[in-house]
Amino acid sequence: MHIGYLAIVLHGHLPYIHHPEAPEMLEERWLFEALTECYLPLLDVFESMQKDKVPYRLTISLSPTLITMLTDPILQERYVRHLEKSIELAVLEQERLQNAPQYQSLSVYYLKKLTELKKQYERYNGNLINPFKQLQQQGCLELITTCATHGFLPLMNCRSSWRAQIQTALELYASHFDHPPAGMWLPECAYAPGLDELLREYQVSYFFVDSHGIYNSRPTSIFGTFAPVCTPAGVAAFGRDPESSRQVWDRHSGYPGDPIYREFYRDIGYDLPLDYIGPYLPGNNIRVDTGLKYHRITGSDPDKQPYRPDLAKKRAAEHARDFIQQRYEQLKKAGRQMHRQPLVLAPYDAELFGHWWFEGPDWLNFLCREAADSDSLRMVTPAEYLKAYPNNQVVELPMCSWGAGGYNQFWLNPSTDWIYKHLHHAEEKMTDLADGHRNAQELEIRCLNQAARELLLAQSSDWPFIIHSGTAVEYAKQRFTNHIGRFNALASMVDTGNIQIDLLEEIEARSKFLPDIDYHVFSSCDMVGRPSTARASYRILMLSWEYPPQTVGGLARHVHDLSCSLAALGDEVHVITCPVSSRGSYSLYRGVHVHRIRPELLTSDDFINWVGQMNNGMAEMAGNLVDVFGPFDLVHAHDWLVVEASKLICGQMKLPLVATIHATEYGRNHGLYTDLQKHIHSLEQELTKQATLLIGCSRYMCQEIARLFNQPIDKIAVIPNGVDPKNILPDREKSLSRSGRGKNILFLGRLVPEKGVQVLIEALPAIIQKAGPVKLYIAGKGPYQQELAEQAKSLGVAAQVHFVGFVNDEDRNKLLDQCDVAVIPSLYEPFGIVALEAMAAGLPVVVSDTGGLRDVIEHGIDGYCVPPGDAAMLAHYTTELLNNPELAQHFTRRAKRNVAVKFNWRQIASDTLKVYAKAIAISALN
Repeated sequence: MHIGYLAIVLHGHLPYIHHPEAPEMLEERWLFEALTECYLPLLDVFESMQKDKVPYRLTISLSPTLITMLTDPILQERYVRHLEKSIELAVLEQERLQNAPQYQSLSVYYLKKLTELKKQYERYNGNLINPFKQLQQQGCLELITTCATHGFLPLMNCRSSWRAQIQTALELYASHFDHPPAGMWLPECAYAPGLDELLREYQVSYFFVDSHGIYNSRPTSIFGTFAPVCTPAGVAAFGRDPESSRQVWDRHSGYPGDPIYREFYRDIGYDLPLDYIGPYLPGNNIRVDTGLKYHRITGSDPDKQPYRPDLAKKRAAEHARDFIQQRYEQLKKAGRQMHRQPLVLAPYDAELFGHWWFEGPDWLNFLCREAADSDSLRMVTPAEYLKAYPNNQVVELPMCSWGAGGYNQFWLNPSTDWIYKHLHHAEEKMTDLADGHRNAQELEIRCLNQAARELLLAQSSDWPFIIHSGTAVEYAKQRFTNHIGRFNALASMVDTGNIQIDLLEEIEARSKFLPDIDYHVFSSCDMVGRPSTARASYRILMLSWEYPPQTVGGLARHVHDLSCSLAALGDEVHVITCPVSSRGSYSLYRGVHVHRIRPELLTSDDFINWVGQMNNGMAEMAGNLVDVFGPFDLVHAHDWLVVEASKLICGQMKLPLVATIHATEYGRNHGLYTDLQKHIHSLEQELTKQATLLIGCSRYMCQEIARLFNQPIDKIAVIPNGVDPKNILPDREKSLSRSGRGKNILFLGRLVPEKGVQVLIEALPAIIQKAGPVKLYIAGKGPYQQELAEQAKSLGVAAQVHFVGFVNDEDRNKLLDQCDVAVIPSLYEPFGIVALEAMAAGLPVVVSDTGGLRDVIEHGIDGYCVPPGDAAMLAHYTTELLNNPELAQHFTRRAKRNVAVKFNWRQIASDTLKVYAKAIAISALN
């Protein structure tokens, strides 16, 4: 029986290099050397063990910058040319060394190795992400990631920068690997108090710190580094084992310093005359490593013996056996003091294996095979250890890092301190830009997104590391100053409104990193937090038949914004929804896991049968998600279309059910007249009956739910819809002048009788008579359009009525900017999200005094309310706003404040958590 666990963690990272403007760049060789000596050999080792059915388990962190470069077509093409040139040099070396057999055999060895690497790379089609992904799917590797540009988090002075580094990294990882990572490698293992709270928000289960971070915790860790600790936010921290680290890291006392191994610092790129080696060097004259090294370490003497790959491989096997034996002794001793099986966590930079320590991949190969045959220990990943031991000691960790001094010293010192005043200014400026331009459009958005990229790239810990190391100092300084300079130029363009397109395009071409970045990630966080009644985090299963980009009504946007806001408060939200042709089966965006059922499950042309197929698909997927992500805490269902799935899932998993009723079939039709309407009503009734608690979006809906479905009023919580201001256009006060273009009225909504568009058209002649020339834009689709068009024609206003059709967010924003007043004349309206959107856009509103609209508009304060169906009153108040722009502006200022305070999605999410906490408590009692 084994006595403990070993977790090997390899951290793969390189700074982002992208220079399409030049045919070759010296710094691109960093990637090429890593591919040739590290990543391709490691993949070869992994695949050989998989082929031999060796049950190995390793954890590998791939940084977003490395992932981006591995998938860059330009770099892929240039790497093939690099390999071909290296092969050409190896062939040439065979000829040169024909009279030195001990060295010629090495040139033959390198030629064979390089040729096989080229075939391997071609087999991957130049994309190493695919084999890594496949090995993870096969259960051999646990892939995680690190921050977007490996930014040194403790030295950033804005929490928004932490969020930007973490969120963008997780989103890029999910886009490549189709699921979120279980853990995260904090750059340079650098931790600062408070980071754990942000990691919890994004459902990151664990991270790593150096050993002194564990030793100096409060209270002191009772198991030292032999078990993870838990931060107050509930995230696990694994400490690096110092003993196993020294054996591998230390070049002098560790394995890599053995005299048999290859000497890193002797390379023909430095040893041979330029007239011979020049064609294989950058610029034909810059001395660099070629990878052809013919000597072993031998000793401290400058005379080096020829390298013997066969002897080095044998020594690597001996060192692997020694490492396993050392871990066995270590675990046996630690286990005597513990009530659980101890863990040795051994994290290393991935490039140690193959690049710095040429025999590293062979050593790792032998190590995994030794561990597989051993009865004394078992290889494990951090996530697997946490699954075996989920409850760990809660401690507070100090600020710490690895590297010299252990507390940021390698990154903040006299050679690098000048960097941070520029970074801190840029971080604060980026947050100000994100907060002050929440509703930017077109060129401004591009400018802000590019500014966000430049700041992230400037934050890379690589630049101060390189500067302090004294290696490529000028390059690192130039990269940092270039990114900061570009950031400042972009920020200035946004501030002045003078965006130079040529300059913007030039900067964009130089930084293709994070193409989907959203500058809002730098926005300062709302002050609204988790309610005291809620746990630190819930795992929520959200069921909705529509979710962006599939948007039929307001339901999709509601579920999206609520889910994102819950995720921002620290909850793990999984949405199951319908398939969309432009989306895959899984995506992770803004912390929300979106799962789409398989399209082949939805085959029926009959609507009710189709709904049944959808519910079966949702229930099946929910069961699969539990196997992958673990059990859920509750189900949140949206409207009647998901009632059957809700019943099946909650019944099988014994979960509480929260249901939001967005509208009722009775209310939509002012009664129940057809068999279909009655059937839908029965499903709504079943959903309200099954639900532990209900949510209505207004006081009106709360009363309607209670009355129609005979539900107790204390079972129903009133939580309004919200609006995300960043999805709406900029303040109208800052918009361009509208003078000389007439007066425009806007209606947004479905074209059905209950939306009351017919009342607005009836009022239009009176509006034109009192306000002068007016155009009415009707945006939306529905079965009532033909009747509305005929009504406009019969009233003589057909030329003034423009049916726009369905509009996406961008087109909606353009309409909001073009119009002077929004009119919502609904006869039935559970809430009225369109009114909120208009208010957030700074557009004055006239609404019907009905349903949930009464909760949104205060008559005469931030808008006008009129009796539903009263065309004369509708005409009167609409004209009042068209003819009095100062009054309209007074209303809009009050309305925007109202939206920000009462209809804030973060506040709505916080209120929803109170309902969740209550539902879970009720369920626990039953």
